[in-house]
Order: sequence, then C-alpha cells, then structure tokens
Amino acid sequence: MPDDDRDPSHETERSAAGGAPELSRRRFLGGAASGLALGTAGALGCAPSSSPEPARWDLETDVVLVGTGTGLVGGLTAAVAGAEVVALEKRSIVGGSTGHSGGVAWIPNNNVMRAENIEDSRERALTYLTHLAQSQADPELLEAFVDAGPEMADFVQAHSSIEWRVSTIMGDNADYHPEWPGALQRGRSIEPVVEREGLFGPELIEYLRRGFEAAGGRVLTETPVERLVLREREDGVREVIGVEARRDGAPFFVLARRGVHLAAGGFEWDFDMKRHFLRGPTPYTLGAGGNTGDGVRMAMAAGADLRNMNEIWGISVYKGEAEPAVEHRMGATLNAELEKRSAGSIVVNTRGERFQDEAADYDSTWRSYHTWENWGEMGYRNLPAFLLFDAKPRRNGRIAGAGPDDPLPDFVSEAASLGELAEKLGIDAQGLTRTVARFNVYAAELRDPDFHRGESSYDRYGQADKGITLAPLDEPPFFGAEISAADLGTCGGARVNGRAQVLDPFGQAIPGLFASGNNAGVGSPGSSYGGGGGTIGPAMAFAYLAGRELAKQPSRSG
Repeated sequence: MPDDDRDPSHETERSAAGGAPELSRRRFLGGAASGLALGTAGALGCAPSSSPEPARWDLETDVVLVGTGTGLVGGLTAAVAGAEVVALEKRSIVGGSTGHSGGVAWIPNNNVMRAENIEDSRERALTYLTHLAQSQADPELLEAFVDAGPEMADFVQAHSSIEWRVSTIMGDNADYHPEWPGALQRGRSIEPVVEREGLFGPELIEYLRRGFEAAGGRVLTETPVERLVLREREDGVREVIGVEARRDGAPFFVLARRGVHLAAGGFEWDFDMKRHFLRGPTPYTLGAGGNTGDGVRMAMAAGADLRNMNEIWGISVYKGEAEPAVEHRMGATLNAELEKRSAGSIVVNTRGERFQDEAADYDSTWRSYHTWENWGEMGYRNLPAFLLFDAKPRRNGRIAGAGPDDPLPDFVSEAASLGELAEKLGIDAQGLTRTVARFNVYAAELRDPDFHRGESSYDRYGQADKGITLAPLDEPPFFGAEISAADLGTCGGARVNGRAQVLDPFGQAIPGLFASGNNAGVGSPGSSYGGGGGTIGPAMAFAYLAGRELAKQPSRSG
C-alpha cells in the first residue's frame, strides 16, 4: 500500500415550540440521511446506508450489542437487569483492541484505590479532566464519566470474575500529567488480578465475556453488522429498531426491541476516513484489524452528530516495523515508544532538530510531529522523524526490540560517528551536530531547558532520578531509525449525552441508538489521554451507562 493511500492527512429537552421547527428539523435530517445514503452508497458499491424494515426478522432480542470489546460491559449491565442481549462480532474472536491491550482501566475516585488508602475525590478528578479535555468535551460527559466510573468498576467486579487491584503495570506513574491540578501519581489506574506478568487485556475480555454469557447474553462471531434498521414513527421521528448483519454469507436481520448499542471500535483501519478527519497523518496503528469505522458510518446514516473526530490515541512507532505490519493488517509494536525514553537517545527531524520531550506520554507526543510550515513547499516540519541512540542503550537496554546480544533489524542504521549516521538517514549533519552538542551539555547536568525532559515524574517512571531518561549522546557507535506518528486507535464518533444516547445535530436523542467506546465521540472525555488505561476506562464507563439505559427502555414490537 503506497504512503499516499495511508496518510490521512448535554442532553437537551425536546423543543416545545410546536410543529414548524420540528418539521424543519425532520426535513433537514431526511435530506441529510439522503445525502449520507448517496455518499455511503459510493463507498459500499451502491448499497443503501440504512435498511428498510424486513418482512421477517431472523432473530429477535431486547438489545443488540455491536462489537465485543469494552461494549461487553454494557451487554453485561443490560443482561443483569433482565434484558435479553445478543452481541454481534465482526471477527472470529471477541475483544477488539481491548483484547490485546494492557487491560488497565483509568477510573478516577474508584473504590479500589480507596481500599488501599489512596485519597481521591469527584472535585479533584473533574479539575484534572477539565484541563485534560481542552474544551473539547461537554461538562456533562466529564461528570457522567467521573460519577459512573466507580459504579461501573464495582458492578463489573460483582457480576463477573474480575477482581480489581491498583495497577501494577502503571505503579506510581498512573496519571500522565502528574503535575497538573487534580492529578495523582497512583491509584486511578486499575487492572484485573492476574497471576502472571505482562499485559492483561486477554483476561479482561475473557472475564467480561464469561460474565455476560453467565447473565444470559449471547455472542455471535463472524456476524458483521452492516446497517441499522430504522422506521418512522407516527410522530415523524425515525427510530432504530434493529440491524442488518451478514451471517454465513447471507443477510441476517436482528430486531432490537429496546435498542442498539454501537461499540464497534474506531476507524483506524479506514485510511480514507483518517485522511479526511484527523488533524495530521497517522499512517500506522496498533488497533484491531476489524476497526474500519462501521459504527461511525452507521450512526451517521441514522442522522447522528459527530464529536472528537479529529482525535486519536497517539503513539510513535518504528516505520520499519510498522510498514510490513500494515501490509498484513496487523498492529505495530510499542518498541519505539518505550525506547525513545532511554537515556542516551533523542528524536530529531530531517534538519537534525529536536522537537519534543522524548519521555513524555505517547498521546501528547503525537501532536509534536504535526508542526506545519506555512512557507515554500509547505508541509509537516517534523515528518519524517528519527530516533537516535549512542552505545549506552545498545549495551544496557533495547533498540528496536533487540537486546544487547540480539542482531539489530535491517531498518536500524549503525555508524561510527554522528556525521556518518546523519548521512545514512538523510539528516542534515551540521544541524544534528549542533543539536547534539547543546543537548549533551545540559544532559550531563540532568537538565533539558529546551523540552523539559525529565522534569515530570511521568518522564522518570515516578522515580526521582532524571538519569533514567537523560544522558549525553557521546559514546560511539551510534544507531538510528526512522519513526512515525501512529495510533492505538481513533476516538471520535457519534455524539452522545451523559446517558450514552446518540444525539442528532439538534441535540435530540435518536430513539433506540446508544454508543460507547471508540465509535462514540467521547474520548478521554475530550482530546487527551488521562493516564494508564485512559482509553479503556471511559469506554467501559459509557458502556455501563448505555447498558443501564437500554435496560430501562420500553419493549417495541417488530
């Protein structure tokens, strides 16, 4: 796949004003839906964007859950409340991106931390989240997350095999901006108790699946949902009453008597959507291969408003690792993200300039690649970028995943001098020499006046020693490889309120439609990453809200 194809570049009350404004709204949405139908038809080979009500339903249930990652929390919640729930999964395995994650959930003011005598509060959490959201999330969403998160964690523990603990993966490094007002270094990141080392995403998903099925839920794999089924009520409002999926190669219609819960992941594997929506190119992803924007498109076709579509969960990857992974529709690795924090390393652009705190959190770092030059040919000043090392990380750590006794991958260059390394990588040698000379003077003093590396306790893994991440590049041989902006997944989608109801452009709930996770426009909530598990925690909390609301909905006939 050529580079050009990959690079993307409060609930409100219903108006009581009478018929005319409401009629105008219906006409608008009808026209919008028609336009979406045409636009989607082009993308899907002239297929309609939503399905008419079928003559016969292949399956009837109370709730249809689309996706089996964090959305399983919603399915569990509805099932425990007595609803009949069927989860439809596109792939042959359950879990989505959560299934190969660390399995950590970032939940402020949770009862797990309280049991370990770690103090938090609703007010403290909202202070931190308000700063984090950067005005890109309604206060209603922040409050809904902070209030529902602890409830969700307790509920999941009570109704599944999950037993939570304060995260051992994150340790004293849980909040990614520990110096901000309202932040904490430890306690908000929680994980399932697992008697092994490593990442716990598989266990998190397995415990949720078992709990969901024990509560009466059903999972159908290899059953991709393609469209929502809508009908117009007597009052002229369109409602979602089910889905059209495919099963065993044939259309498969499922009636959702209480509603549909979209939890189908983001659009990280739809590079056309990424190119048009994101704030900058992110050609590689660690997201699950099935995350192609299905939930977002279905919500759009039903008349949903969108939020947070310019945002992703950012990360850095080695291009040489990521390129072949894209070819095989596999996720990249965390190697570059972890290794650029090493003492004796820096990141530079083609001019040899540093442009980031290399040890900062991965999501914030993603933005640093997209500085735009508004002169000459124009373009992103910091793409391409390169991760450089001296001999210390090679001797004491890892480079591109290779330990001291392992051969380096072919995409890593080695040179006896910085000038030679610059020539091999296409970096301006004079610029690199100047940058390294300045960096080395200050790194020897454990200082970085240019980008403040090591100042945050996050940079130091919660430790006091800045030498964990700061040391001069002065010991040959030198090593380098191209790195790239990438993502763990996108985090924009259908606009929702504090009850996870999908809203139209006028702020009205679309009857029968709910959303959570990376196909909902929630994010952290907002534009940035709160801490370890900052993708999973909000997704689980809004899935819980969706399940709770769906269980309350009146049953509708087909």
